[in-house]
Amino acid sequence: MTEWSAWQTGIRQREKAILSAARSVLLERGYFGLTMERVAMVSECPKGTMYQHFGCKEDLLVGLAVEYAGARLEMMERAAAHRCRSRERVVALGESVGLYTRLHPEDSRILHMAMGTIREKASPQRLHELVQIENREVRLLYDILEDAVREGSLVPRHEHVLTEMAFGIWALVDGAFTLIESNSPRQVLGIDSPFSNLFRVFGILADGYGWRPLFAELDWEESLARTRKSVFPEEAQQLYGEGNWYGDRG
Repeated sequence: MTEWSAWQTGIRQREKAILSAARSVLLERGYFGLTMERVAMVSECPKGTMYQHFGCKEDLLVGLAVEYAGARLEMMERAAAHRCRSRERVVALGESVGLYTRLHPEDSRILHMAMGTIREKASPQRLHELVQIENREVRLLYDILEDAVREGSLVPRHEHVLTEMAFGIWALVDGAFTLIESNSPRQVLGIDSPFSNLFRVFGILADGYGWRPLFAELDWEESLARTRKSVFPEEAQQLYGEGNWYGDRG
């Protein structure tokens, strides 16, 4: 190992230790309890040294989001590569996000914290990393929509229909998971199975655009079971139980 690579490894290890400490403080005390002083103390890193890596607590939060968004993207890429019809692939994409959210609820909450004005104070480099990951996530969805047009299962009704659908699906899934993390569906609406409800709402949305196979034309529970078994066997059984490929339905 050269001196340069050893120096870079040292920087990465130090930043990893700082982010780990920031995560602990954030989960224990919340966003308003996250301070640079507390993170320096927990990480046993001099505050001056820490500021060389992260300029403020918002930068720490975005740094954590980069790590977790990258892990979620890896699962989404596996779903997008699933060999099946386009509408089944986008359902697999949703399942990948659902699995990540439910298996890593704390990391998913931190991802949703790193939104809005939080980003204004993060370093341009770190924010760029996060936005690039988000662009790749949306591109996966858009690619599936374009494949649907090519295979003839989706016939666009106007020029901007794919952009409209991508935004609608993204907003539906991301917004729903944010609400689920706050337990709002149960507390406000009395919904005990929000993930199943989300799946049905997406089905109605896709049917509205004429994306085939329609919700009534395919056994979607079987489709999801095949996806879990072939694409996410470890994650699905960790969440749903050994040998259960039918999710919450059991």
